[in-house]
Amino acid sequence: MLGDWHANITTIQRRQCLVFTHDQTRFSIALTGVPQKEIKALTFWFKDMLASAMLKLGFPEVLVERAVVQVGELSFDTQCSRSVQGTLRTMIADLESYTWDGSNIMELGPYSLSASLSDRPCRIKGMKESEYLIPAHEMRKLLELLPRTNETVN
Repeated sequence: MLGDWHANITTIQRRQCLVFTHDQTRFSIALTGVPQKEIKALTFWFKDMLASAMLKLGFPEVLVERAVVQVGELSFDTQCSRSVQGTLRTMIADLESYTWDGSNIMELGPYSLSASLSDRPCRIKGMKESEYLIPAHEMRKLLELLPRTNETVN
C-alpha cells in the first residue's frame, strides 16, 4: 500500500552511502557510512531511519507506525523510472553538499540529514516551472489515507 522505493549507492568521503526515494512522494532518506556487514540488516536500518526521519519532521507516531508496518523485507531490482532516477541524483547531490565545507559525513546527524532531504521543494517530470511538491508533506498525506494498522480494508 505504501508503494515502491528505489535506492542508489554512492560514495561520499570514501564512505558507502545509500539514498532511498519513495516513487510516489519522493520522500527520501539516507544511510551514511554503511559497512558491507550491515547490508544484511538493511531492512532494519531502513525502517529505523524512516521512522526517525519522520519523527524529526514532526510526524505523529501513529503515522510513523503506519509507514513502518507497510515496509516489508527489502528486495532489489533494476527497474526504475527516469523521473525517480533524476530525484535520486538530486538527493545524492544534496547529500554531498552537506560536506562541501569540509564537514565529515560521519559526524553529521543522520536522522536530521535524512529529514532535511525531504523537507524542501522538489519538482518532478511533468510539473510546470512554478509547481513543486514537498516530499515530507506528500508522504504525510499518503499515510493519512492509509488504514490504521488495526483496521482492515473492505
